[in-house]
Parts: sequence; structure tokens; C-alpha cells
Amino acid sequence: MAYQHDIFISYRRNPETLGWIKDHFLPLLSLRLDFEIGRTPSIFLDEQIESGSSYPAALGAALGSSRVLLVLWTGNYLSSVWCTEEFNQMLGREKQAKLRTVDKPHGLVFPVFIHDGQTFPPALQHIKPIQIQSCFNPRMPRTSTRAEELDTKIAEQAQAIAGSIQKAPAWRKEWPLKAGAAFALRFRRHANVQTRVPRFTQP
Repeated sequence: MAYQHDIFISYRRNPETLGWIKDHFLPLLSLRLDFEIGRTPSIFLDEQIESGSSYPAALGAALGSSRVLLVLWTGNYLSSVWCTEEFNQMLGREKQAKLRTVDKPHGLVFPVFIHDGQTFPPALQHIKPIQIQSCFNPRMPRTSTRAEELDTKIAEQAQAIAGSIQKAPAWRKEWPLKAGAAFALRFRRHANVQTRVPRFTQP
């Protein structure tokens, strides 16, 4: 097994947010990245998990085989144990690969603010976010001014995202196992609220 996905989209689950992702964000992101990398990118969204699968194991496998994480940040993002663990796992991979250094300033995590931004953890504010708050409206028509603005903003960031995809570290077989084990532990603990910054962001 090796990388199966270019991007893993992490978001606080909500039917309206999911609708906006599928109707607006995903098509434009796929289009703009296709222009940059010369092929249709593989983008994972959690609804792709098959019925009957073990959710923690499937989620861990998908994250462990994804090159880049796009975090759709909202004020309640860290209230999801799944989102927190997804964020945590990829920040750990960055640390393991010795990224975000003078020699390798790029990373594997792209915070995309669709709401708020003020609650983004102080320990992570060295990561420049993609700010598209003004483009998040689940009811907007695809021909609206907001939709046009969203396309412009994604186009502006596509080269950077493509660069991180192309420079992703060599895949390691322990990544899906590690993520799956962490997700399973979260599930067993039945944790409902995450209020602390992920451990890998601590000094």
C-alpha cells in the first residue's frame, strides 16, 4: 500500500457544511489542482467510508494514506474528537518529517478558515491560513458573486497546495495503523469535547 489520496478534508460534520463542500468547494479545488499537477487529484471526504466498515479503522487508513490535510476551520472545530485527532496526526507527521523549518518551510496542513479564525490555537498561528469566510454560504448559487470569489481564492492557493502534495514525504506503512489506533482509542473513551490544543503543537 502507498498514498491513496492527495488530500484529506477535515471538517466539523454538519449537513449544511457537507453540502457546501460537495457543491462548491470540492469541484473548484479539484479543477484548480488538476491545472497544477496535471491530473485529477484524489480528495478524501469522510462520506466515502463504506457502510459496514469500522469507522475508526477506515478513517485512520484514509488519513494515513493521504499526502495533505485541509482543515476547514470553524469556531467549533476542536469540539469534534475526530477533527482534533485528524489535525493531531498530521501535525505529528510534519514533525516526524522535519517540515516547517528553514530548509523545508512547507507543511502538510492547510488551515482553511470558513468561519471565525479568532479561536485558532495560538501555538499554530505561525501557519498562514487560507481565509475564505466570505465565501461560505451553503445556500449560494453556483453563479453567485460569492462562488466566483471562492474560485479566485482557491486558484490563488492551488499552486501552494499542489507543491505540498508533490513534496509530501515518502509514505510509511505505520501511518494508517497509528491513526486507526488513535481513533479507536478516542471512540472507546466516548469523549465529546476537545478543549486543549493537540499535543504536537505544544512546545
